[in-house]
Amino acid sequence: MNVTPFTLGGLPVDGLNQGMVRLLRELADENGCTIEEVMTIAAENYAARRQAERELEAKIIEFPDELPGLS
Repeated sequence: MNVTPFTLGGLPVDGLNQGMVRLLRELADENGCTIEEVMTIAAENYAARRQAERELEAKIIEFPDELPGLS
């Protein structure tokens, strides 16, 4: 069986439940944009946040719980 997932602006929406679609619609209406634009903005924000978290993790220096010779 050949099934193509439902997409909106190239983004898969077949896994979204009805409540999530309603929330996307409400956000789109409040901001005067489309559901596709809300999903794109959310995806971009998520990607930027994950990138910032990865960069932060690279900057964190972890120290051992106990330093040798100090008690």
